Amino acid sequence: MKRNTILLLVAAALMAAVSCGRENEQPTSCSTTDSWPAKKISRIVHSVGTFDYLTYDFTWEDDLLKEISCTMYDGSSLGRTVLEYDGGRLARVYPYDDAGTAYTDGAMHYHYGSDGRLERQTFLLPMRATGDLCQQTFDEVVPCELVYSYSDDSHASTVQANKTMDDGSVKTSTYLFEWNGGNVVSVSSDGQPLFSNMQYDSHPNPMRFPMGMETMGVTNMIFEGVLGNSVLFLGYAFCWSENNMTTLLSGSGQCSYTYDEDGFPTTKTIGTGSQSSIYTFSY
Repeated sequence: MKRNTILLLVAAALMAAVSCGRENEQPTSCSTTDSWPAKKISRIVHSVGTFDYLTYDFTWEDDLLKEISCTMYDGSSLGRTVLEYDGGRLARVYPYDDAGTAYTDGAMHYHYGSDGRLERQTFLLPMRATGDLCQQTFDEVVPCELVYSYSDDSHASTVQANKTMDDGSVKTSTYLFEWNGGNVVSVSSDGQPLFSNMQYDSHPNPMRFPMGMETMGVTNMIFEGVLGNSVLFLGYAFCWSENNMTTLLSGSGQCSYTYDEDGFPTTKTIGTGSQSSIYTFSY
């Protein structure tokens, strides 16, 4: 799937949600480096069967994730994702394409309240004129924002997505999240269930990045605009949750993990029929 056409307009994301920190910290406060996992991922290799297809390399600086780059099996670049900070909190995320062109016009911007919680994210969303998911050109761009509300235990409970159309009208969708401890267990949208009965292991989730967004396993082609190819492994990870999801949101296949001596995953295997996809983690 070509990425350049997607990135030529603007970066974007459609549906998202936020949480940071560990169970005894406010998960919505992204103001300190403590929000990042105790062990830092340095590389993820995505293998299909025995074939190493994609490699993601992580660059850290002062305990903050600064960049995720992606290369194919032949060593060619698929671009990178850049994270910028202000006082230790994420301020902007945007991708570069494989030719080294930055797409800052469509960056995701972060807006915080005085309590350190993320209040809003603003971005530009490329829209298609047709419903063809394989179409790789976009016909218009609309300003969007994500507005967050929190429950008494500081977990994000609702995310309202607002799109401002060319005629000035605002289209709104609301996403509701239910939690069990530090993990999201169900998601609904405008009263309709999206995911439910999500299960987790008891080990720390190394993908619990305070990036201010949750792919929710949908609209991944659009998410490439703001996250670049990193969205391909963030999908279905539920980066809100403190543990690793053991169920598959698609409802098909099986998911299993192996762990290191600290309890962090070393491999994640997704099997469907006779095929398997393996993610290998290095720290």
